[in-house]
Amino acid sequence: LLGAATAATAADAQETLAPLIVEGDRVATAAEEAITAKREAPNAVTVIDSEQLNQFGDQPLGDALRRVPGVTFGGANRAREIQLRAIGDQYTQVLINGRPMIDGNSRRSVQVDRIPSSLVERVEIIRSPLASLDGQGAAGTVNIILKNTNFAPRTDIGVGGGYLEENGWIGDATFFQAGGFGALKYSFAGGVQRQRRNESKDTYVFNAAGLPNGGELGINEREYNQINLLPSLELTLSPQDILRFEPSYLYTEEDRDDIKGRLINSHLGTDRTDDEFRNRVRENFGIYGGWVRDMEKSGVFTLSIDQQWAREDTTRDASRFNGAGVFQQRRLRTEDVELERTNPAFKYEGKFDAHAVAFGFDFSRSTRDEDNSDVTVGGAPIFTPNRRFDVREDRWNVYVQDSWQLAEGTRLTGGLRLENSDTRTRDFNGVGTSVSETFLLPSLHVVQRLQENTDFRAGIARTLRRPDLRELTPTISDGTGTIANPFIGGNPDQTPESVWGLDTGFDHYFMERKGIVSLNAFARKFEDKIEALSELEGATYVSRPRNVGDGELYGVELEGRVPLEILRLPQLTLWGNATWVHTELDDPNGGTRRFADQHDAVANIGLDYHVEAIRTTFGVSANWASGYDQRI
Repeated sequence: LLGAATAATAADAQETLAPLIVEGDRVATAAEEAITAKREAPNAVTVIDSEQLNQFGDQPLGDALRRVPGVTFGGANRAREIQLRAIGDQYTQVLINGRPMIDGNSRRSVQVDRIPSSLVERVEIIRSPLASLDGQGAAGTVNIILKNTNFAPRTDIGVGGGYLEENGWIGDATFFQAGGFGALKYSFAGGVQRQRRNESKDTYVFNAAGLPNGGELGINEREYNQINLLPSLELTLSPQDILRFEPSYLYTEEDRDDIKGRLINSHLGTDRTDDEFRNRVRENFGIYGGWVRDMEKSGVFTLSIDQQWAREDTTRDASRFNGAGVFQQRRLRTEDVELERTNPAFKYEGKFDAHAVAFGFDFSRSTRDEDNSDVTVGGAPIFTPNRRFDVREDRWNVYVQDSWQLAEGTRLTGGLRLENSDTRTRDFNGVGTSVSETFLLPSLHVVQRLQENTDFRAGIARTLRRPDLRELTPTISDGTGTIANPFIGGNPDQTPESVWGLDTGFDHYFMERKGIVSLNAFARKFEDKIEALSELEGATYVSRPRNVGDGELYGVELEGRVPLEILRLPQLTLWGNATWVHTELDDPNGGTRRFADQHDAVANIGLDYHVEAIRTTFGVSANWASGYDQRI
């Protein structure tokens, strides 16, 4: 991957962590700012600044994050759901400005390719969570801070374009303006984006004797057109009181051409072709309002409410042709998803001598309604039963946290979080089920400055992985009911997986914090792991997700960044990172096996060359993810 980026303006970021004052070109100092933020954090955090994200042009955020240690996606040409530490995206929590965003993905993830990197102020990769953070990030949490949180006066305009071979034209245009009038501050971030993906593949099947035995020729081309509008207002009512208001609108329309040709046994031709056109629209509306009261010596109180609505509407138009190209049938399908989330919250933060304390509580109600239809032209309309349901999840969360400066260079942060959930599911027959769960999630972190430029970190925390919302309805569909092709159904009695995590690491900084070497080790203990399991129900086999057993994960992460001053090239920086992961799961059928679809290793390496005279960085990088053998 080759690219270049130019900084339009220089402005100080409004950090959640300790504020930074940086002189000079932000393109040149972005990595140093990120290193400083990492060092001052009370837990294991990696910070990626906007200038680092945009070094390879205005691309979707997911593509920019491929450079981050341990980040993978579900395919070589996909950049949607983030997978931290090489395990499934259902173990990675994604927040926008510190808050969850509802998404059509039923696994509670967020498709980050909907967000252009040019609208992002910074990204925080949180490896080990504090009690103040939602407990769902077993592999880690990705907190995406948008530019609309920064009110420092500036104007940024970005325009980009390109061409992908055998795919088509891509491009984007983004705009950011921030300023103020007296007591009122404002910011507006917005843009349009077109991106394309090609996921075409051909599959050739051979029998045990090595002879051709059919297969499939596949063309899969996608086009995405997106609109993002992200205004923000901040009104100072008094020296102690501030009102914040953040409306948001995200729109994505995806068109996909999916052509599949079934190969005859000899691989010399096809005997059937299915040509499907899919249109999918994702639309999000959000309104966030907050009141911040600064009581000076008594601390800061924040009262807020976050209201979100979203929809995901999909239509599919498929035609089938025989080997001679003669039309056989046409099939029309629709899938509609409606989502809503309401989340009032309160939090307090205060400092007393060597202690920084925080506590808070919030309530959230999330709903998901799904419907679908399936019509073969000339036939009777049908539908998929397990995709016609509604879910409502109510949650109460309470936390308390204390960060204690024990001595110079030693900080201890401990906390306790209580999460209660009540999940109600109603299937297409109107049959309802309800499951209530309460979890205590403790966390403890220590940061020890061993030398002036060397830190040690360790953290232990309990997190959760909540069930896939689509897999909570008990209705069955698909399959034939045999052991080889079971019916597929959900399970409303699933309970969240409980995950205990340990993270340790050493960070060494050099060359005035322009360089860093980090070595981190991590482990996770999974209890009540959710896996699909086929069992006899009456006279047929049904595959349902169940809490089947326990699992373990171990891994090591290595990260380095060094300016090549030894070669008298201080403007040239070599960087790289690698992650190794080992997993074991108690197999319900006996023995142990690895986690499904888990890479053993992920690595990145690159060179960045900064030209100070024109404030531009040129770079080249490579991303690699290992293959794997899977036994399920």
